[in-house]
Amino acid sequence: MIDQNIFNTLAATTDTYLVSIYLPTYRVGNRKEDRLRLKNALKQAREKLQHRYGLREDQANQFLEKGHQLEGNADFWNTLSDGLAVFIGPDHFEYHTLPIDFEPMVYVAPEYYLRPLIPVVSSDARFHLLALSKGAVKLYTATRYTISEVDLTGLVPVNMEAALMQDSVENGRSRAGAPEGARGGNNQAYFSRGGEQHNDVEEVKAYLDRVDKGISDYLCDEKAPLVLGGVEELIPIYQEANSYAHLYKDGFVAGNLEEESIGMIHEKAWSVVREYFGQQVERDRRLYGDNLARREAGPELDQIVPAAVNGRIAALWLDRNRYAYGEYLPDTNGIKVMTDEDKNATELFNLAAVRAFQSGARVYNVPSVELPDDSSGMCAIYRYAAGDTNSNS
Repeated sequence: MIDQNIFNTLAATTDTYLVSIYLPTYRVGNRKEDRLRLKNALKQAREKLQHRYGLREDQANQFLEKGHQLEGNADFWNTLSDGLAVFIGPDHFEYHTLPIDFEPMVYVAPEYYLRPLIPVVSSDARFHLLALSKGAVKLYTATRYTISEVDLTGLVPVNMEAALMQDSVENGRSRAGAPEGARGGNNQAYFSRGGEQHNDVEEVKAYLDRVDKGISDYLCDEKAPLVLGGVEELIPIYQEANSYAHLYKDGFVAGNLEEESIGMIHEKAWSVVREYFGQQVERDRRLYGDNLARREAGPELDQIVPAAVNGRIAALWLDRNRYAYGEYLPDTNGIKVMTDEDKNATELFNLAAVRAFQSGARVYNVPSVELPDDSSGMCAIYRYAAGDTNSNS
């Protein structure tokens, strides 16, 4: 799965010509159609290399050789997701199968085309999921499109049994019917030295107190919401034990997650937390309207692109199906509008998206109906009022 480091490396790569290919794919059942899409995309890339950069057909085919090898790799077509991204350079080839239904695109230019990847690597929809059961504790870090398990070794007890055994040793308790400090059977009860049996709720509380200590230490500098998952009886007990400042309390993932695949866990968790992230989108839409009159927001391409290059964008909306070609002019802090036939032209929506994202802006690459203002296909909230120094050439 692509991450921020891979994204930044791709963004920093430039050459005389580079090839970026995006294709929608099927997860299963349509290998022939998916292979044909890549074959046709490579043909388009070859034609662009010939037409725009003057390569002979054999030179273009040699440049795209690893793409053709991927096309012929029968095993590869059994491991797809919703979209495929391919990047080809003079000494570089990589591809990513991703859970995004990409619009088909073949881009040949001095830089890679990256704006479709921003939803995958963006941390704006980042959250944590803590899956609780008496038999195991798992922590996941996730976004809208990704999920990965955190290694909790040494941070939390592996299960309730281990937590109470640790508590037994530290607090002078022992298992009934076993020497102090020895490991007993899973169904034995715990007793204090005075012989009083402990209530199961108290044991669960002790267990989850230990879990919270490890989780809160791990997340100490985080601000992303922590979503809980597990059987319903454990959720309120953990909520009481919790000391992490950003616990999500408006829902949880119900059920025994030990029996679920990681893909299903991710799907269920996103359904719980989706509304939380939707609230940020709505706040930005309102902020755009509020800031428009103060020149702290607007849809002007010639203002937005230089502002993105200079790190002045707070939030950026882009019509995912719109494009504009040209060049950023650092001497005038303006742009020059060109056509996609010019071999030196940059796709300006991509430039704005990548540079704004790398400077910390929230970037929404969405259908046109989701833009606050669709007059240019691009609109932005600035970190401060737009200046008067930008100019076109």
